[in-house]
Parts: sequence; C-alpha cells; structure tokens
Amino acid sequence: MKRIALSILVIGFLLLSACAPAEKSTPTPTPTPTPTPTPKLPVESPNITITLDYFGVRNTHHLIGQVGGDPLAKIQLIAAVSDEQRNLAKLAIPPEGIPGFDMDFFQVKAIKDNRSPDVFTGSVTGSLTVYVAAYNVNKGPVTKAQIDVLSKFLGFPGLEALKAAVPDRELIGHYWHTWSPSEKWGVGGNYEDGEGDLRVWLRIGSGQMPEPAQQPVLKPNVKIEFKPPAGVRVRKWLEYRESDFAFTLVNNESFEFPVYWRLETSANLGTEINWYIYPTQGKQYVPGKGTRTVNAKYWFTTPGDYSWKYIAEYPKGNPVDSWEGTLNVIP
Repeated sequence: MKRIALSILVIGFLLLSACAPAEKSTPTPTPTPTPTPTPKLPVESPNITITLDYFGVRNTHHLIGQVGGDPLAKIQLIAAVSDEQRNLAKLAIPPEGIPGFDMDFFQVKAIKDNRSPDVFTGSVTGSLTVYVAAYNVNKGPVTKAQIDVLSKFLGFPGLEALKAAVPDRELIGHYWHTWSPSEKWGVGGNYEDGEGDLRVWLRIGSGQMPEPAQQPVLKPNVKIEFKPPAGVRVRKWLEYRESDFAFTLVNNESFEFPVYWRLETSANLGTEINWYIYPTQGKQYVPGKGTRTVNAKYWFTTPGDYSWKYIAEYPKGNPVDSWEGTLNVIP
C-alpha cells in the first residue's frame, strides 16, 4: 500500500510540473542600421572678379648691389589664386620678358595703367585664397628658397607651381588672405594689406564691382626737429651777424633712404634774408633708426617777425612732417 501511495504522489508532482506556466524569454532586439553620412559638398561661389588696382613698395632694397648699378629697383609681381580644390590663376605683372616697374622708396604704382587689372574671373569652390608677391629683379638669387618657407608658413597650396613662374630674385614682400563662404568670398570689399615691404590694394566683386580706392600714398615715419636760434639781429654795415640755423631729420624706419627738405618763410630771399651760400632746400640720406643734422647760416637786413617753416618730404613733393613757428629778428 505504501508503494502505491508513493507512486500516486510522484505522478501528481509530475502532472503539476507539466501544468505550471513556462518562464517567459525576452527576445533579442534587432539592431537599427546606422545611416551612412552624406558627404558635405564644398559651397560653390557665384562668378566673381578679383582686381588688383595698386601696389606700393616701402623699401625697394636698391641701395645695395643691384645688377648693372641701376639707381632704381625693377619690381615684378606674381599673383596666384586658389580655392580648396585647385590653383585657379597664376600670372606675372608685368608679363615675363617685359621690364619690371622702375620704383624708388615708398612709391605706389597703378596696375591699371600698365595692364588689365583683373587677376581672376570665375567661380571658386569652398574658400578663396589670393597671394601676391613682389620681387626686385635687379637683385637675387634667393627667392625660390623663400617661396618654400612661405609655402610652409602660410599653408598655401600649390606654391611649388609658382617657383617655375617667378624670377630667381630677391623677395620684397607678399600679401596673402583667405576668405570663406561665410565671408561671401570677400565679395563687395576693398582690401589694403601686405607683409614685409609690399602693400597691395585690391577689390572683389560679383556682377557690380566696388569702386576702386583713390590713389594711395605711402609715407615714411620721418620727423623734423628744430629750435630757432635766440637773439637773431639784423646785419650792420660791414658786419654780417650770421646766425646759426640747424634742424634735425629723424628716420624712424629700419633702413636708409633720402629725405627731401625745404624752407618756407615770409622773408624775401636775397633782400631780407641771405640764402646765396646756404640753400633753402636739399636732400639728405638718413640712416635707419638714425638722424642727420642740417646746418645753415643766415643773415637778415630787416627786423621783424617772420614765419618760418621747415618741411620734410618723401617722395619729393609728398610732405611727411614739418616744424612751423615765428622767427623774431631784432634791430
């Protein structure tokens, strides 16, 4: 009987186990495929025009060792335009085989007077970069090495191609700038800038071009210092009574160049003031970060108050500084 009861218990346990609900299993989620990003294409600009109107050179490097002893520098420009994908334009101004621009210190030249001023016309993809370099073709040869240095420093693409176009001469200075699409590729602007001794004036337009800048002027950092002599008296019979006049030209630039000077006065030259021996205008070479003192002796025939003005100029006719005051001549 005990065996029969045990069998019945086992059979009942097995039946209960079979009827118990099965444990639920969690299904594995199917992974969502990651979408492949669509490559962002560079923005293409509208048709634009880049015009180079003027360029100026502060220091032409022409006082030392030029070919043939030429008194002026001969400057040639190389201009290049590129976008994010390729070089778009490369040209020499003036073209190879034509003599460069004859230039002195602090001179500005109008490109439009010598050739078509358009450096580039077309559309660009992505950013726009403009590069302009100036060379003194009467000096050298060092520029190809300098192009390598500039290429690494500026990150400008394709400067290797420039090396075949430039003369192997001394680099004067360069201009380099990049405009992004968010800056509208510089369209509608006039730009003046440069590194070293080069300054350029260019504009960028699309359809209608901005008005060009007026004829620019480069002025050196020169000062003129003067202290009027005290006790200036008129000349007496057989007594000249010359007075010492000395003014100082101060050159704050880092290089030597000539400074023109002239005297303006209300005194009548030759009658009220002697000027036969000591002139009232001239030219002095002033060293970089240096001075030159100009000495003169004048005598007067008529007492009174005279206006007295010394003017420093460079280039000649371009005033850069002056001293103005009143000179009192007593009997």
